[in-house]
Amino acid sequence: MGEPLILVIKTAAGTAIRRIPDASPLPDAATQGYAAEDAVRDAAATWGLPDFVFPPEQQRTASGTRELGDGLLLVGDQAAVIQSKSRVGPTDKPERELSWLNKNVTKALSQGRGTVRRLKLAAAAMTNARGRTIQVAGGDYAWLTVVVVDHADPPRGYLPPPAPTDVPAIVILRRDWEFLFDHLRSTRAVLAYLRRAAGSDAVELGEEPRRYHEYALADIDAIPGAVDPAVASLLDTKPWEKLSVARAPLHPAGHDEQAPHVMLRMIMEDVAETPIPEGRDADLLLMLAALDGLPVEHRTELGRTLIRFIESATQHTKPGTLIHSRTVIPSPGDFTPLQFVVASRLSEEARDALMIRLQVLHHDYSTAIGDWEHCTLGVMLTPSTVPGRLWDTSTTALWGDQGQPPEVIEEARAIINEAASRAASADEDHDPGTRPGADSKPDS
Repeated sequence: MGEPLILVIKTAAGTAIRRIPDASPLPDAATQGYAAEDAVRDAAATWGLPDFVFPPEQQRTASGTRELGDGLLLVGDQAAVIQSKSRVGPTDKPERELSWLNKNVTKALSQGRGTVRRLKLAAAAMTNARGRTIQVAGGDYAWLTVVVVDHADPPRGYLPPPAPTDVPAIVILRRDWEFLFDHLRSTRAVLAYLRRAAGSDAVELGEEPRRYHEYALADIDAIPGAVDPAVASLLDTKPWEKLSVARAPLHPAGHDEQAPHVMLRMIMEDVAETPIPEGRDADLLLMLAALDGLPVEHRTELGRTLIRFIESATQHTKPGTLIHSRTVIPSPGDFTPLQFVVASRLSEEARDALMIRLQVLHHDYSTAIGDWEHCTLGVMLTPSTVPGRLWDTSTTALWGDQGQPPEVIEEARAIINEAASRAASADEDHDPGTRPGADSKPDS
């Protein structure tokens, strides 16, 4: 194996030493190339979600059949073709290793281009690592080619060639692929970073973690912009000052507190396992993409709040249903509006609370940005009666114009405001603080 990568990171808070672990070991008994492909997909499924990972499928062409990459990542409208290349029996001769890299990376970039072209010409049925099948039409996604190189000790100084296509492409080591997924724990966040890096000048193979941390430090120093005027009116606190959301967070996801991140992952697993009608698998993946789109920087606060709400709901013994809610309002194009409701029991009152809030959020957000073609996702958590489970998860999603008359929306808004007033008067764990991206209104 090569020497471990150790980074010295200097910030305003001091100097930190970060060690980037080597790539995970491959099984000895497996064919190395296939084992490397499996390891690449497994990393994305373990630290991201298996629902966004699609193993390769065969697609018929005029000349026979072609494999659609070594796998795909699909999350929302973002997609990546994965091409894995593993070096068997590396030598100690840099010129031979550079020759192998040039040949195989060039081939992988061409293969990635071919996969995107074929999917744009003809949709393909593909099954993800969770076992759900959807039709993948290339024109529905913004594509990226990611070439993942599995090499025990790559020669220094290798600069990958540019991609021979208008599809962005990036070449990284398997070690660096695993670092990104472990660091961010979000498929959408990993793809967003890779697309950002692909739009910059190429760096030497093996230098991706260094570039990532350079971006992270630059993002810390970036001046936050003002809240988008389109959504400013949806929030209650002024003056507006947008909290900086690091596009490349410096610290690993969950570094400060693991429990909130574990909770959000468990919610996503619950959603992923939800039984749905036949033919609706694509809708379920859109709902998961909405949850995965929540910025890494916001996840600790949101997860911590939901845990607090669950604890409160579990302890509720008074008549009726205690309901807490958290509304997450993004800037246009960032991610999906989210409505969370935590109730002391699963009841009609709780279901109505989720639907009323979801309808108002979907209407207000869509009207504000002037676009109804997006998903607004509602998630309800209730204490579970099943031994070993802490809560049960219910989901509802709205797409497009629901055709609700203005008076119906205003009536729903009045119900929400009345509930908030009762909660404030009763001092029921009320947290009126709001901020861009996470507006909290616990109600009872």
